Amino acid sequence: MRILHICQRDDPDIGGSLSVADALVREQRSNGLDAWLLFLYGEASSVFQSLGEKVICLGLKSSSEALAGIGALRKAIRQIAPDIIHSHDGILWPRLVFFLLRTPVVMHTHLPITQERTNKNRLGGVMVKATTKMLVGISLHTIESWVKDGYPPSQIHYVPNGVDQNRFAIGTKEIKQKLRQQHNLPVDKHILLWVGRLHQQVKGTDRVERIAALLPDGMVVVVVGNGEEYEGMHERCKGLIDEGRMVMAGSTSIPEKYYQLADSYLFTSYREAFGLVILEAAFSGLPILAFPVTEGGGAIGILQEFEASMVDDSDSNEAIEAKLSALLDQNEPCVQSRERAIAKYSLASVSRKVI
Repeated sequence: MRILHICQRDDPDIGGSLSVADALVREQRSNGLDAWLLFLYGEASSVFQSLGEKVICLGLKSSSEALAGIGALRKAIRQIAPDIIHSHDGILWPRLVFFLLRTPVVMHTHLPITQERTNKNRLGGVMVKATTKMLVGISLHTIESWVKDGYPPSQIHYVPNGVDQNRFAIGTKEIKQKLRQQHNLPVDKHILLWVGRLHQQVKGTDRVERIAALLPDGMVVVVVGNGEEYEGMHERCKGLIDEGRMVMAGSTSIPEKYYQLADSYLFTSYREAFGLVILEAAFSGLPILAFPVTEGGGAIGILQEFEASMVDDSDSNEAIEAKLSALLDQNEPCVQSRERAIAKYSLASVSRKVI
């Protein structure tokens, strides 16, 4: 069976959809399937290079080049001749190609249907549903939105995201020290890690800034990721950076190294359909400090599942400082969280369900 996975771009800052597509391609290849990966936008980067053969990058700058993209995508699909197309986004214009070629499309939906629609109109939703033969939903909240929007429940499968337990593992003291030296991070401080796209309304970067200002002595928050708000956040937090309370590490193609060198994890998203970073932290044995998710649904259950220590926007600074101090005193990795994560969310198990 030949499967063509289609993703927006080879950029670690776009979120969990790239991680899922990359992981599924690798697992499907190891299971003897002929798995390909195609990127619509941007330049070829780390995933393209690491996967080797059977990876294509159309190199479009944005959806403004959709007219040229339709021809390029149609040509690529015809050359590859997949039995199944596995789409990892809800962009509208590729659906015109899918509709013309009639190749069965499986959609991995990372967001509720109302958020998947690129142009946010009814026609977009109708086109996405009409060209989706089967839906893989990563959370029950996401699936519920599709059912409410009229998609047949019989064509939906619930498969949560998974994590490679060999890639995301607990870092020993020796590994932590070595990795911190390699990344020019303090070896004698408690590192509170944050990973994601720098976007305030979705990822809650304002919450990160508040936490950084309240850190006790001996703790630093390391922010891994990039995005449209990087420069503004860096400028606002210059004092915190100079004081050694915050490090802005930028993008990385090896997030697992940062999880291994960290002591705990900070989750701040306002909206999150699943929360892959929560799983990555659990697989890495990191205790989690989290703000409540106000939209998206799926991440709420996962935070509860891994017994995250919760703070709220309405909490006083003193209450948050107390939670941070408790985190600072927690010196041992959460081995039980890792074991629980492996039992339910191992990449091998999840990939078998998708296959």
